[in-house]
Amino acid sequence: MSRRLATRLTAPPALRDALDAGRRAVGRTSPGPSDRQRGVAMLLAMTAIAILTVFSLEFTYQSRVAVRTSSYVESEIEAYLHARAAVELAALVIGSTDIVDSIISKYASMLGGRKPNITTAAYACEFVNAFCKGRMTLMGIELVNLEDSKAAGLSNGSCGCKSSDEDGRVNVNRVGNTQEKQGVFDTLYKLLERHEGAMRPGELDKEMAQLALNIIDWADEDNVRTDIDPATRKLQKGTGAEGVAYARQGYKSKDASYDTTAELRLVEGMTDSLWCKIRGQVTVYNTNKININTAPLDVVKALMCKNLANPANEVVLCQANSLNQGLLWVDAAAQYFEICRTLKKLIFSPPFSSALKFTQFFDKLGSVLPAEYTNLARMNRSRMLADVNTKGQIVRIIAYGTAGPVTKTITALLDTTTRQYVYWRED
Repeated sequence: MSRRLATRLTAPPALRDALDAGRRAVGRTSPGPSDRQRGVAMLLAMTAIAILTVFSLEFTYQSRVAVRTSSYVESEIEAYLHARAAVELAALVIGSTDIVDSIISKYASMLGGRKPNITTAAYACEFVNAFCKGRMTLMGIELVNLEDSKAAGLSNGSCGCKSSDEDGRVNVNRVGNTQEKQGVFDTLYKLLERHEGAMRPGELDKEMAQLALNIIDWADEDNVRTDIDPATRKLQKGTGAEGVAYARQGYKSKDASYDTTAELRLVEGMTDSLWCKIRGQVTVYNTNKININTAPLDVVKALMCKNLANPANEVVLCQANSLNQGLLWVDAAAQYFEICRTLKKLIFSPPFSSALKFTQFFDKLGSVLPAEYTNLARMNRSRMLADVNTKGQIVRIIAYGTAGPVTKTITALLDTTTRQYVYWRED
């Protein structure tokens, strides 16, 4: 018998009642936990489960994000490498003119045809297709089909490119001396004038002339404004400082070469509409003469009007007026020029094999254009030959690569003489 039970049996009734009341007061009337204790334990357990559930959901979400991110990063790297491979392969083809000519000669002789005079810079991306897609066509003929070969083509994603010649544009950085400035001004002014139009036929469009001068002054080394004689349209050194017009803009004239064509938007007088019109017709890279085989049609028209044998005929041939309401000679001549150029490109041949051939093109226009233009539309060949050639030095390569949902684009400009990139942009 336990001591507690013995005490309870021998103690008086009053004492037993007091002991029972004390035990009830301190919660010791039963050997197990009370209802209150069980409720607290359940509440703690539910709280712990809720916290663990939140942690589990967060961990699951973070894991899914990490998997998706790593998958996207993998696709992004793969797409970039595809685009980079396309650029490098195009550059390799452009720098391997002798090898390409040998391959083309081989296939031309096999087909019993004459070897086309192909410029590798213009058709380098056709060879890139052989790498990206396992196929290459030339003149509509499939030369290579390696689609079934595991060594050719891409198992995941795609790539490709397009190339163009930068030398077909007006170089606004060729302002090293007065002669170069004059040449740039004459072409640039004709380009701007044709976009906006002169106030009166035969009269100098002062607003466009000033804009052309501002473009030149931004890139030349001195801080003195260049002026022009309205009668002769010859450039002459001015007396004012270039930076005065930019004071209200909060910056100064650069007096150094343009880094990009977008910098032209900072030039005084350049509007958004004009910039959108000429952005594809000017360049800031190391080009010399304008490649007539790749020049935009507006640049070709500017050269035609600029190099007339008799500048006085420009009013009739190039400027719309009350006496000349129909199709202008320069527009009609440019249409025939573009037809000739397009037909030659379709057979993978340069439109003009030399600058002299281009000047001879105007001698043939008399057979397709009205006779009254025959004597008026004569070209000053020496001036035209000083402006144009038929070869390019700077090639623009725009390559793309895809992998999964990602597309990467690389724009690179390659100097074919040094085989160095002069511009590189990744998007």
